Amino acid sequence: MKLKFNWFVILMAGLIIGGIIGGIATNISYQRRAYETEESASKFATSGGEIAGEVVSEKMEGGDNLAEKSSERLIIKTKFLSLETKDLKKIYTKVENITSKYKGFVISSSINSNGYIIAPRPIEKTIQNETETLFGTIVLKVPVKNLEKAVKELKELGSLKSEQESSEEVTEQHIDLSARLRNLKRQEERYLEILSSAKTVEDMLKVEEQLSRVREEIESMEAQVDYLEKSAVMATITLELFEPSKIAEPIVNWGIRDAFIKAIRNFVVVINLAIVSVGTILPIAVTAILVWLIVILWCRYKEK
Repeated sequence: MKLKFNWFVILMAGLIIGGIIGGIATNISYQRRAYETEESASKFATSGGEIAGEVVSEKMEGGDNLAEKSSERLIIKTKFLSLETKDLKKIYTKVENITSKYKGFVISSSINSNGYIIAPRPIEKTIQNETETLFGTIVLKVPVKNLEKAVKELKELGSLKSEQESSEEVTEQHIDLSARLRNLKRQEERYLEILSSAKTVEDMLKVEEQLSRVREEIESMEAQVDYLEKSAVMATITLELFEPSKIAEPIVNWGIRDAFIKAIRNFVVVINLAIVSVGTILPIAVTAILVWLIVILWCRYKEK
């Protein structure tokens, strides 16, 4: 009986010790899995998780670059000038020369004549009447550093009637687009890495689809960044040109010409009336003559 009791005690002690050891092992395993999960999440956020956290990572790693970019202000400048000039044909050529002088170029031009468009015919070959006035618009671009010099010379081409200037700062927009562009390029690199390690055709197709989408966004964003940068470097000048209205001098009318015309008109009217009168009286006269001749002949016949 005592021997059985000892075995029972030993068995219970073994079960208790085994439970303790198992609990410790389970706890260790759970902690290990939690650590691995946390480590994986950390890796995804820092390396494989560019899609969600790239902008934050980029700001931390490239903070100096962003600070440098923000210090370079991007401002799009536009200028409007309205000039009155005596000879628009000559001024048109001078505008082109000034634009070339300051490393610019003409975007568009339209020359009108009393409401009728005569461009794109060469302005020098345009036929102009004495009382005809020309007016038009020329849009050109010059480097921002040469803007004031170019505007000064353009003002000297005629009498300034109106001047307007506007500026639009796009620095913040440029910084935002640049950060998003870097983010997309990181995504592209990541997708290329995944594509190189893809095992099945299905995986490759899915990755290529995402890669194509990212590349389209990159191209679109690069175009926007390029547009902002070029617009900030080149200022736009809209030049409105017009000639003063030409009024023809009135001609003194003495009335001689009108008198001759009136006399000729009255003469024609009289002739017309005469012809109408003759046409009306002639049948009556012929009839009367015939009756008179018959009466005379009848009287002579009776006398015999």
